Amino acid sequence: MLDSPWVKLVLAMSIDGRIAFTQNKKITLGGEGDRKVLEEALAWADATLIGGQTLRIHENICLIHNKKLIEKRKSKKLPSQPITIIASKRKLFREDLSFFNQPLNRWLITDKLAEGDNEKLKGFDKKILIKNNWSETLKILKKYGIFKIALLGGAKLAQSLFIEDNIDELQLTITPKILGGENSLTPFKKDNLPINLHQNNAWILKNVNHLGGNELMVNYIRNREVKLNNII
Repeated sequence: MLDSPWVKLVLAMSIDGRIAFTQNKKITLGGEGDRKVLEEALAWADATLIGGQTLRIHENICLIHNKKLIEKRKSKKLPSQPITIIASKRKLFREDLSFFNQPLNRWLITDKLAEGDNEKLKGFDKKILIKNNWSETLKILKKYGIFKIALLGGAKLAQSLFIEDNIDELQLTITPKILGGENSLTPFKKDNLPINLHQNNAWILKNVNHLGGNELMVNYIRNREVKLNNII
């Protein structure tokens, strides 16, 4: 049994591996099919994990609108929406963000809290201090009953979890666009990554779905046996 939550990275990306437009990062990459599988990922999750800068750019987060998915969650005695966890060392969020009026439970992960921060961050229902690394922090989240996390970005947050090899699954929608620019899924040096992630069998293909609108969803599961075999 895993001692930390299962983390699924859920992103839409262009054919050339970009996850945002250079000029306007608020524009959504995916189409209707991507929205459908995104909501399914939200319905699956106990919580979503999002970087603070991503929230500042988009000003709100995606919600489940599909009534069948909401009813399915309620039948399992789950709230209509998963908990939203914002990871941010910066503790400045505009009070008028529509995020703070969305019908969900808001948590914050940050590195420290100074005098006055609790009042400044009163829009959050729970505040968790990050430990020495993400591996330890994820274990704390599991103690709070978070077993399944949908990681929604941005790239810096995904990078920090990739570096510690804490991403268990990839749900990537490939959109028929060429964007160019620097907004890559992995905007960091290869040398920063665990060597196991470079190997051909590091990820196992789970499925490929045609979403319509010339979009594909590719789903991979992390092959933990690669790491185990190398240690042995």
